[in-house]
Amino acid sequence: MKIHIREFEETDRDALRKLYVASRNAAFTLVSAEVHEPSDFDEDTKGEKILVAVAGAEAVGFASILEPESFLHNLFVHPEAMREGVGQALLAACSVYFKALSRLKCLKANVNAMAFYQSNGWRILCEGSGLDGPYFLMQAPHAGGLCTPNEIWPTI
Repeated sequence: MKIHIREFEETDRDALRKLYVASRNAAFTLVSAEVHEPSDFDEDTKGEKILVAVAGAEAVGFASILEPESFLHNLFVHPEAMREGVGQALLAACSVYFKALSRLKCLKANVNAMAFYQSNGWRILCEGSGLDGPYFLMQAPHAGGLCTPNEIWPTI
């Protein structure tokens, strides 16, 4: 699969809403599919830099970044495009927006995402709990430093 990464365009919104719901339904099978709404994409990416992975003319994934915090908020790949290099292409494209300390939160329940990030060198700094459940705070391989109890990270 040939993948092209580009910045979000408003014409992507409907396709990414559907992709977001399909990806979340596939990743979080213990939660009722009705919980995930297309409008969640709008709320969960508001004010963020969004990168879109395109194969042919179809959006197959996206990532969103909180740039001031160098925080990878979302990275989702359509279930039918999994294990095709889309996630790695998105991670690579995101790296230009990361500062020295780039981090993300990964829900413990999302074991596939945990394996993906760890296989790409991200490491667990500490654990926490949020509205969506327990998570790991992870740090990119190029970043240094440790997680301290007084650090403030986006409450996502």
